[in-house]
Amino acid sequence: MKKPRIIFLGTSASVPSKIRDNTSLLFVYGREYFLVDCPGAVVQKLKKVNLDFRKIDKVILTHHHPDHTYGIVSLIHCLLYSKKKITIFSNNYTNDLVRKLVFLFKLNGKNFPQLKYVNVFSKEFFYEEQGIKIKAVRNKHVKESFGVSFNFKDKSILYSSDTAISKNIVENSKDCYYLIHDCTASSLFFNKHPQLYSVHTDSLTLARVFLSTNIKKIIPIHFLESSYREMRRINKELKILGERVFIPNDFQSILL
Repeated sequence: MKKPRIIFLGTSASVPSKIRDNTSLLFVYGREYFLVDCPGAVVQKLKKVNLDFRKIDKVILTHHHPDHTYGIVSLIHCLLYSKKKITIFSNNYTNDLVRKLVFLFKLNGKNFPQLKYVNVFSKEFFYEEQGIKIKAVRNKHVKESFGVSFNFKDKSILYSSDTAISKNIVENSKDCYYLIHDCTASSLFFNKHPQLYSVHTDSLTLARVFLSTNIKKIIPIHFLESSYREMRRINKELKILGERVFIPNDFQSILL
């Protein structure tokens, strides 16, 4: 029986630290590989977890910001002469941005992968086969940004992507097994930079909102380590979640 696996290729916010790079996830289900968000050096990261980057044929881009998209041209470039077909799932704006980048870098020749673009909002489940259904869940970050819900026979995983606390994300997380949620910084950092409240989530708010839910594992991600003390503050504020919280490092993986 194949079990879904999540590999954390990166866990930082837009500014990487020494040990964390920009947030990117790989969902593996049997022979199905879904790369969720694509910052730089993704090929090297896949090699570090002993995965052949040439197996990647499905990429989900949750929004257009550079730390979620700037590695896509490098991935396509590395697949020269591979005769691959890659499907890119995103909103129309981000898909158009990738098309422009591909044209700008001249990656649309016959020796480069054949690209297919899918609008994730075109139907409820933008991917549905092989025992898995995937849908986009609108969040609260930028226009047309979204989280990703992976639904299996009896369990589901919801990745919020970058977001402030969103009613839509909260509603869709009620029955999920794992919730991977934006946890950009501590409440202290947010209080100093209140503009963040409209686009990201602090650790204290995350803990309080999901404390009384039945979610098996709450997985914070997208850390902005502004100082060496910041992760300590985040950990302290998440303590009320007890053993349900799992704080991932780059290159860690978990099974569903």
